[in-house]
Amino acid sequence: MTDPIKRPQNVPSEVLQRVHGEPPPVPGDTQIVVQQLRAAGFSEDQQAALTTALLRVLALWTQQATRGDLQTELHAGEQRLAQQLDTLREEIRREVAQHAKALREELQSEFARHADLLHATRIRPDRRRDVSLWLITALLVLTCAGVGLLVARSVLGW
Repeated sequence: MTDPIKRPQNVPSEVLQRVHGEPPPVPGDTQIVVQQLRAAGFSEDQQAALTTALLRVLALWTQQATRGDLQTELHAGEQRLAQQLDTLREEIRREVAQHAKALREELQSEFARHADLLHATRIRPDRRRDVSLWLITALLVLTCAGVGLLVARSVLGW
């Protein structure tokens, strides 16, 4: 850091207002600036300190302007990314809905096909089987009746 600048005795207040207020218009020639500082009564050390301070102020202004630009760019970038994200979400939602619908339709058609196949190939009882079941049932009834008669004869003594 530089030492604080002492105000020279013969410096006009207009020059000091320029230093403390808004920056003066930038002259095209450095020699003119140096001559104006000498004419205002600044020594070479004071000129160097003032030049350093002005350069620091310019650097800070540039940094702030750059930050502002960067913040604006970042905000715009965030908005673009948010819009892209929303667009991607919508596209993904649409694609998932399409795939779910296609899968649902495919499953329904497969279930319908299998139901038709099961219905067409369902095993119907054979007539022979019906006769054999009837015959077995009749024999079982006759056997039960015979056993019942044998038990009744032995118990009742008929």
